[in-house]
Amino acid sequence: MKKKLFILFIVIFSSFAKAQEVNCEEKEKQLNKYLTDNENKKALELWDEVKISCPSFSEKNYLLGSRILQDQIEIAETKDKESKVDALVELYNQYDKYFPNNKNGNYEKRAIALYTYKVGKPEALYSYLNQAFEKEKETFSNSQALYTYFEMYFAKYKEYKSSISLDTLLDKYNEVSSLITANNRKFPFKKEEYQRVSLGIDLLMQNILTKENIIPYAQKKIAENSNDTSWLDTTARVLSVQCKSNPVFESVATKLDKTNPSSNSAYYLATYNLNTGNQDKAIEFYKKSAELAADPLEKATTYYSIATILSLSDKATAEKMVLNALASNPTNGRYYIFLANLYANSVDECGTNQNERKAIYKLASNTVLKATLVEPRLKPTANSMSSEYLKKAILDGDSKVKSVKIGCWIQQTIQF
Repeated sequence: MKKKLFILFIVIFSSFAKAQEVNCEEKEKQLNKYLTDNENKKALELWDEVKISCPSFSEKNYLLGSRILQDQIEIAETKDKESKVDALVELYNQYDKYFPNNKNGNYEKRAIALYTYKVGKPEALYSYLNQAFEKEKETFSNSQALYTYFEMYFAKYKEYKSSISLDTLLDKYNEVSSLITANNRKFPFKKEEYQRVSLGIDLLMQNILTKENIIPYAQKKIAENSNDTSWLDTTARVLSVQCKSNPVFESVATKLDKTNPSSNSAYYLATYNLNTGNQDKAIEFYKKSAELAADPLEKATTYYSIATILSLSDKATAEKMVLNALASNPTNGRYYIFLANLYANSVDECGTNQNERKAIYKLASNTVLKATLVEPRLKPTANSMSSEYLKKAILDGDSKVKSVKIGCWIQQTIQF
């Protein structure tokens, strides 16, 4: 008899559990429907029930609930905003309690709620931001939140220098900058946002990121970070601004290039060699940087840098490099202006007679006018330059010359 009662109890309990599960599923569907139909009052009432009766049923309930509460915050009067935000924060607390491995970035979301609606104490805001940075770095991506976090940390450094050392501040700067770079790669459509944040953080640190501070820091930290590509990359970037010829810049850039060869690492080494008088080696690294660059604009800019360096010493390679720049970024009219000047400045070098000299100026005129086709704003400049070139390209009135072949490094035939 006892055995039969036990079995009956198990059956009833199982049916009850199943009913409860189905009930939670139905509540979730109804919650979603209320939101879709903009029945916000009913949605809120149902959410108040769901958070109690189905707290561990699904993550979707919390995502739906956050939408409901955010709507409530938006329509609330100013005096009621804080309590509504508190309710949203409590939702995130419950979400993390029942789904501790979620990837929703709830600490960041708590912070954004406090910051957006200007409620709560600064200590709470900083605490959420710090926990987002320490515990949820892979989802910490809001540009304003990132800037606010570092801004608040920097303020703490200025207030509590006794407990936050300069090296600790520089470590934090490095970590935040690395996260911004990582987010920029993950979300390229937010590139401008992250660039603004990076610039803002650099402005905060402008009196800290001096050679007097960054060189000793890099020297002390390089050994322990020799395999940390994020640290190496950020530190090399900072050194490349004010410490271009310092040996520690070369050391950091070299370790970065060995650990993770990239357009950045090669560019840093090019910068170091150019500033220490080794132009040939600098050109090699610039070429490597351009080849490794995935971004066409970055590739074009690097090729153009090579062209400007070689414009006096090796015009043939300079021409090749600026043509490479045009292949990567064909809408940059400045490249045509540079190329036209390169030809015009080669008259004495490549013009063996009057006709060849005139042909070179005609080539320069033809080239500079191409700038107006890709960048109409350059038309006044290009037209003025073309006019000056053409004054020197006029053949004699009785000349029967139809075309002139230019030798030297130019190797082009010009039609008159």
